[in-house]
Amino acid sequence: MIRHVVLLTIDPSAPTAPQVIVEALRELPAAIPELRSYEVGVDLGLADGNATVAVVADFDDVDGYTTYRDHPAHRAVIEELISPVLVARTAVQHHLDRG
Repeated sequence: MIRHVVLLTIDPSAPTAPQVIVEALRELPAAIPELRSYEVGVDLGLADGNATVAVVADFDDVDGYTTYRDHPAHRAVIEELISPVLVARTAVQHHLDRG
């Protein structure tokens, strides 16, 4: 399995953007069957300096990840909702060892 983790920091002057982004991202599993597990949420604000939105997605393999990465529905969320308000992004993809 492949796990993809993304942290997005959204411009604080766009106060409704995080929830709109989360709602749009949560619609992706219906459009992208390669997603095996998909969790998206807005930071609770429990610590200063945190990112705004987190995404954790699991795939069977690298091909599943690349299908998601390049999928038109995913690209539309990025281009239309995320990019215009994005301050910073960090991500990692790693093998998920289920022991």
